[in-house]
Amino acid sequence: MQERSRETRRRLVRAALQLWSERGFETGIEETTAEEIAQAAGVTKGTFYFHFAHKEEILLEMGYETASVLSEEAARCIKAERPLEDSLRLLMNALARAIKAADPAAVTRALAEFRRPRRSDSETPSFTPAFAEAFEVLFERAQKEGEVTDQVEPAEMAQIVEALVVDSLLEWAGGRLPKLNVSLHRRTAIVLAGLRPDNTLTF
Repeated sequence: MQERSRETRRRLVRAALQLWSERGFETGIEETTAEEIAQAAGVTKGTFYFHFAHKEEILLEMGYETASVLSEEAARCIKAERPLEDSLRLLMNALARAIKAADPAAVTRALAEFRRPRRSDSETPSFTPAFAEAFEVLFERAQKEGEVTDQVEPAEMAQIVEALVVDSLLEWAGGRLPKLNVSLHRRTAIVLAGLRPDNTLTF
């Protein structure tokens, strides 16, 4: 049952992305109804609303899938006992590959939905895409290994990198950042330089 439910969800996401791509992401999301997405996926409108409270949640699903890619890559790095710098490089490469496979307009809309303030608990989706979770496990291990300072919590380090990543993705989607992976590596290296254990941090 769970696998069938996941497959239905994937079909709805694929159908929505196909329709939005055909109509253009700038206006396609507003112009496409939930009923049209359900019909394209071969399910009922009720099935659509069983999986998604509103069609914009599909944009969050894109973010969730990308976050899952990063979490899987982070787990592989931990298992292989890779140094932090190498691990972050692999994560940024995986992120760049996933993002470049998407329409830039879709990336912009997905990030806007990701950042949109929720008006109530009922509007909050059942999951929240979070790139920071993948970064946090790497920073936790790096802190134990003495690769980064112990003056900053791993969660805060991860939030800083996540903010940097989201801003970079928005710049790329807006055409202001031609080489996404190069910029991600460079900006991550700047953050790491400030988190070295031999640096003295004052707050």
